[in-house]
Amino acid sequence: MREAWYVPYQASDLQAKRVLVLAPHPDDEVFGCGGTLSKLAARGAAIQVVIATQGPQAELRLAESTAAATILGYPAPLQWDFVDRGLEAARDALIDRVFQALEAFEPDLLLAPSSWEMHPDHRAACDAALQAGERYGAKHRPLTIALYEIGVPLSVNRLVDISPLRELKGRAMQCFASQLAEQRYAEQIAGLNRYRSYTLGLGITDAEAFHVVEATGPRGRVALPSVQDQALWRCEAALAQAEQAHAHQSERCAELQAALAQSEQARQGAEQMLETIYATRGWRWLTRLKSLLGRG
Repeated sequence: MREAWYVPYQASDLQAKRVLVLAPHPDDEVFGCGGTLSKLAARGAAIQVVIATQGPQAELRLAESTAAATILGYPAPLQWDFVDRGLEAARDALIDRVFQALEAFEPDLLLAPSSWEMHPDHRAACDAALQAGERYGAKHRPLTIALYEIGVPLSVNRLVDISPLRELKGRAMQCFASQLAEQRYAEQIAGLNRYRSYTLGLGITDAEAFHVVEATGPRGRVALPSVQDQALWRCEAALAQAEQAHAHQSERCAELQAALAQSEQARQGAEQMLETIYATRGWRWLTRLKSLLGRG
């Protein structure tokens, strides 16, 4: 089933007893995986959210994240002091800090933004999570890493049903008044969650998407999407494009052949009409008269 190579056709929850969440900015954790965090908290999972940066309105934005956490049912987040939009420049320090947090909290699930994100802090947080997770898996024990989406849809291999939590997540997103004054983030994320139910049937209206990888390979290496998988996706896309191009060319050829046939029919019709005209008595007299006038 080719479609299932690209997106799951069944929802399945993330399972964990201890969950560490890395959010570059206050609100990323709620927009990206707030429904999933609420489900995990309701099942008794210990959850620690870490917000990596402090930017403008730092105290206000942390208070907004704390209010959202209360609604969703997990503890208030911690906040580090990295500079907003400065995580790429602090790459090594961020990796060390994430690794220290893993050792201190000992989670079995780490949540972080995906590498498909466009914001540089989001991509840097993803890289730090994968690097620190690899180191943690090598030194301690296996770790599941689930990458979540915010600003850019990711290549999904896990969909979590959050239909019953739609209103609750909506209320939590409304806590971020400082950000909603700049952009309709809550409305857009709600649309993204609704879209993610596309393959899940009529019984599911909202879902959060993840790309799940495991830090369980040799020497604890993170099992990132394989080169073979990526090549397969590219080949599938190229094949689909080639099939579309072939279909378009075939359709165009058929149109040209039909036009040519119509042109040939028109030509034959014109020749028959001329032959009919040439065979008439009037045409013969007109030809003879022209000949006589030419002689004169």
